[in-house]
Amino acid sequence: MKRDVLERILWSLSVDRFSKEKYREDPQKFLGRFPLDEEGARMILEFDVKAMQEEGVNPMLTLGYWIEMSPDRRVSSYNRKLGSDSAHSASIKG
Repeated sequence: MKRDVLERILWSLSVDRFSKEKYREDPQKFLGRFPLDEEGARMILEFDVKAMQEEGVNPMLTLGYWIEMSPDRRVSSYNRKLGSDSAHSASIKG
């Protein structure tokens, strides 16, 4: 269930303008609309894309979320957050 909730939130923040606005206004309040535990909220608030992917979240959703919402939208920063030095990776290597 956790993965499904995370994916629903990331999808919403990647494609829905209203959700993006509400998240930017008050991230905690926005996340309170979802059945999300503290760890899931932490992952989203801290842009912990590696932990989300380790939970099974689709890498395209974590990348879309990063590009749309991260203060540092560079893919190279996203890859560093994943622990990868590659400029051509969107997911952790399992």
